[in-house]
Amino acid sequence: MKRFLLIPILFVAASIFIIGCSKDNDNSSNTAPTVSITSPSDGDTIVFPQTISATVSDDGTIERVIFIAAGETVSVDTESPYEAVWSFSDDSGEAQIKVCAIDNDGNEGSDEISVFIQPPDYDFLLSVSAKSSHNIYLSWHRTTASLFYKYAVYMAEGSEVDETSLLADEMTNQYDTTILVEHLDPTTQYSFIVYSYHLSGDTLVSNVLTVNTEEVPTTYDDGAEMISIPAGDFTMGDVWLVGGNEETPARRVYLSTYKIYKYEVTCGQYKQFIDAGGYSDPEWWDSTGWMWKEENSLTVPLTWNDPDYPCGDDYENYPVSGVSWYEANAYANYVGRRLPSEAQWECAARGRGGDDENGDSFTDGYQFPWGNEFFAGDTFHCNYQSEADGGEADGFNDGYFETAPVGTYPDGASPFGVMDITGNVLEWCSDWYDALYYGSAPSTDPEGPETGEQRALRGGAIIYDSGGAISGYNLRNTRRFSKQPETQRDFIGFRLVEQ
Repeated sequence: MKRFLLIPILFVAASIFIIGCSKDNDNSSNTAPTVSITSPSDGDTIVFPQTISATVSDDGTIERVIFIAAGETVSVDTESPYEAVWSFSDDSGEAQIKVCAIDNDGNEGSDEISVFIQPPDYDFLLSVSAKSSHNIYLSWHRTTASLFYKYAVYMAEGSEVDETSLLADEMTNQYDTTILVEHLDPTTQYSFIVYSYHLSGDTLVSNVLTVNTEEVPTTYDDGAEMISIPAGDFTMGDVWLVGGNEETPARRVYLSTYKIYKYEVTCGQYKQFIDAGGYSDPEWWDSTGWMWKEENSLTVPLTWNDPDYPCGDDYENYPVSGVSWYEANAYANYVGRRLPSEAQWECAARGRGGDDENGDSFTDGYQFPWGNEFFAGDTFHCNYQSEADGGEADGFNDGYFETAPVGTYPDGASPFGVMDITGNVLEWCSDWYDALYYGSAPSTDPEGPETGEQRALRGGAIIYDSGGAISGYNLRNTRRFSKQPETQRDFIGFRLVEQ
């Protein structure tokens, strides 16, 4: 998928230019790279945003290629094709563009041209930072006029747009200069314009920006082993009455057929998303998650390749951890699946067997995936904070201080054969969290409240020991947790479902 990226001017890049891009092509050396600016051409009149392209000889030996426009570093590339986007300049008239290449031996070559900047017929620049089949990420230069009132972003399908078109969004903070416009149609042309209104009565207007959305991409098959959960009723909630009020009232819930990942999503699977550019492609993200990711400049999960945690390139079979709900949801979109609802998660964990605990002539599943007792013989059933990890004095050592490879505890499988569904990492669910939801939830395929502030989590984790009102209290199938969707913790991961 093609994307247009606006690359900020970096102090480091500027330093590189000052130190290492000061010489033109050195004809006395046969080893100096030969640089040729291919676009724009010398003497061209340009408008913004302007793409600068260059070719460099001996491409395999090039360490970096530096793009300088009007004396400022625009971009530093390390691999071909060598391109940069010069997003904007306050100046007009003649300007210099220079591209400098430095090879692995420190040899330098450069090319330089003159262009003419056409005075703009707009007050500030609106540009596209990224786009997908269904959303477009816009940004614009902040207006500096006093008595700022608001920005208004207007949009229309086609090439014509003005103040009478559909209002896409309004921002009253002068520093809010980005927006992700979503729910668009694929392969469709849209036009945008931003008005900056001021209490003085002045109005500043951006350029008209016309953008075509992308084709719908093919989702990625991550090869996950899945377990089918047949349609039917199950008991949801705490029939044993040992948990909190948020786990009650227990009730019968009907679920349609679905499939759930046998194991938590692993680092090996998640690495495919990272390597495929998942963090730079808005195709997979919802608007709130994308803006959060951009504001925090995230490119990997919190614990990725952190030496203190078993998560990253070298831990292929370990559960990915340190992921927010936004990251988990983006991965789900990338593979064409979704996070489980709380109901789907609990059914897969507790099953439909067991005893009739509340006398309604219906079996109620189990408190733990393997039965109603946390300790069942000398077998380890899950990765938790055992005594050896600094937890409750229970005399056990589960063998891992941090997370364990998925499938390490086969005796902890749920009645359906789902592995590690308690312990190891807490798992994000799709639902917004509401402690009172069970009292009004539908009895068929409940999906959680329509809105909320926190997302639901299930499954206990390595941070919980065997203590509590009963042994393993925080690792029970009915135990509910919640966190803000942007939360990243070393004990949080996820698994997915398919319907």
